[in-house]
Amino acid sequence: MKKLIYLLFVVSTLVLGTSCKKEYAYPTNEYPSNIPVIDHTHDLSMWGEFVITDAVMYMDNHETGVKTKYKHFDNTKTVSSLRLGGSIFEIENIEKNVTTYSFWKPIDNAGTGRFVLNGDTTKLYLVQYTGVYTTIIEDSKSPVQLLGGSARPFKGWTTDFDNKMIIIHIQEMEGSLNGENVHYYTELTLKKIKEW
Repeated sequence: MKKLIYLLFVVSTLVLGTSCKKEYAYPTNEYPSNIPVIDHTHDLSMWGEFVITDAVMYMDNHETGVKTKYKHFDNTKTVSSLRLGGSIFEIENIEKNVTTYSFWKPIDNAGTGRFVLNGDTTKLYLVQYTGVYTTIIEDSKSPVQLLGGSARPFKGWTTDFDNKMIIIHIQEMEGSLNGENVHYYTELTLKKIKEW
């Protein structure tokens, strides 16, 4: 009987020990991020206007396991989409050195501020500041659907305090490319052009 109990203990330890594979946060270390070593003692404030200066998409193919890095812009292309297959919503259109994101501190509702895309204050977006992620959402007072009821969570890092540069990780989605399932997101490099 002692041998049977010992054998059950050994088998259960092996099963539990091998089935609990540690999952790592995306992105994996199989391709480098744009984000350099960061000095958090000099973080930029999110309150202000930023212009997109660069954008890189990271893609993980679920079918093949291949991880790919795509540049949204190059010497011949300055316009792109955060969504595979083209934009559905205006917020998914990006243009190098043209597209701007503006963020305002929460005033009325704790944790919820205002977001303005490309200086157009007629489009009613909000930005919620909670936890690690910050989320762009539609204002419930908006007369038109700007995000189709979805949201755009993102997180960001100051990468160059002196030159007012940050990178944000945004538009993390599942999609299909050439009939294969993929997971992808974009890292936008933003330069702060106005402070408030």
